[in-house]
Amino acid sequence: MIDFNRPAFTGREFDYIRDAVQRGMLCGDGEYTKRCSQWMMDKFHVNHVMLTTSCTHALEMAAHLCDIKPGDEVIMPSYTFVSTADAFVLKGAKIVFVDIRPDTMNIDEKLIEAAVTEKTKVIVPVHYAGVACEMDTIMEIAKKYNLKVVEDAAQGVDACYKGKALGTIGDFGCYSFHETKNFTCKSRFCPAGTSERSASRNRADLTE
Repeated sequence: MIDFNRPAFTGREFDYIRDAVQRGMLCGDGEYTKRCSQWMMDKFHVNHVMLTTSCTHALEMAAHLCDIKPGDEVIMPSYTFVSTADAFVLKGAKIVFVDIRPDTMNIDEKLIEAAVTEKTKVIVPVHYAGVACEMDTIMEIAKKYNLKVVEDAAQGVDACYKGKALGTIGDFGCYSFHETKNFTCKSRFCPAGTSERSASRNRADLTE
């Protein structure tokens, strides 16, 4: 039988697990949370990283931080995992699906503008299989219509678009550390961003 995936191991995992247990802090915000967050900030050149229990939760947090209200419209590709849509549906949004490009399986950037209405609030590009969406075009449309951009970069950790890490180009980026993804760990990701205002909102909402 051919395995669907084989998680990568470096050989130090049990040492780190033992160390975390001995430190007596397993619920988050401990030494390894800080190390991971700092590594991602340094590696991807962002100002802020917040770890969550899954990429699904990161998308839900991004939807909350975009201030999605019932009736708002969110544009995303017709081909994606259900969590991409669910995160915004939970806030009452209407999902507007846009067809994908056959060459990349990503949202067809040429069809996005036609899907924009006065109710559109967010564009959610999904970087399928770590292949970058055409972010220049997407960001131009977002700027033109004053829209937020939430990158679903679940499969895009360590992939780039014109020298910029996927997940760091829009207002928020969400990665996954699921065992089928580029990097694996027990908890899986976070919204990352460069905006101090967004980071302050993140911290405030987490403490409410």
